[in-house]
Amino acid sequence: MMIRSTTPRLRLVTDATSEPVSLSDAKAFCRVDIPEDDALITSLITAARRYVEKQTGLALKTQTWAAVLDNWPEGVKQGLGGPWWDGVRDAPLSLVTPTTVIEISKRPFQAVTNVKLRDAYGVLTTVDSSIYWTEVSDMRGRINRKLGQIWPVVIYAGSGAIEVTFTAGFDASPYEGVPDDLVTAIKVMVKHWYDFREPITEGSVAKVPMHVGEILKNWMPMRLR
Repeated sequence: MMIRSTTPRLRLVTDATSEPVSLSDAKAFCRVDIPEDDALITSLITAARRYVEKQTGLALKTQTWAAVLDNWPEGVKQGLGGPWWDGVRDAPLSLVTPTTVIEISKRPFQAVTNVKLRDAYGVLTTVDSSIYWTEVSDMRGRINRKLGQIWPVVIYAGSGAIEVTFTAGFDASPYEGVPDDLVTAIKVMVKHWYDFREPITEGSVAKVPMHVGEILKNWMPMRLR
C-alpha cells in the first residue's frame, strides 16, 4: 500500500526575472569600468544569488513555486478517540475531515496563486478559494481551511494529488526588498569569484569568503544553524 505524504515537496516553476544586484552596482563594487566582462559579471551575479538561495532556503526575488502533497494534512485529533467521538455519535463533517493547515516552508512567502487537486484521471482542477484563507508567519505561508468548510476528497491513486502554486520573494508585499546584508553577500561573492576566477563548484564553501557564510548563517532556518 502506498504511503501518502502530507508534507509538501517544493518545485520551482518560474525563476526570478531580475537579480537583487544590478550589473552597474556589481561592476562598481568590483571596481571594473570596462564593458568586456559584462557577460561574465552578469553570470556571477546569478550564480551568487542562487548560492545564497540554496544555502538559506530563501527566494530573494519573486519566484513561482509549487508545493506538492499526496494528501491533505492530518485531521483534527477529535476524529477518532477525541472527547466527543464514541464511534456512533454524529458531528459536523468539518470536524472529521482533514484539518485546516498546509504549511509552506519556502521563505519569504507572498501569496497563493491557486490550489489544485487531481481527479481520478490525473487531471488537475482548481479548488474553490472560498474554502481556505492564507496567512504569513515568520515569512512562512500557512493555508488554513475555513471553519465549516471541508477539503475535497482525494481520489487520485498516484502521488502528487495536490498542488499549491504560490509566489515567494522579498520584492513584493508584505516585504520591502531584499535585505541589505544579503545584497552585500552577493556583491562580495561576485568580486571574489571575479578576482580569483576559480571554478565555481556548487555548494563549495572553499570558494566563498568566510564572512559571507556568517551573513548567510543569520538567514538559515533555525534547525540548520
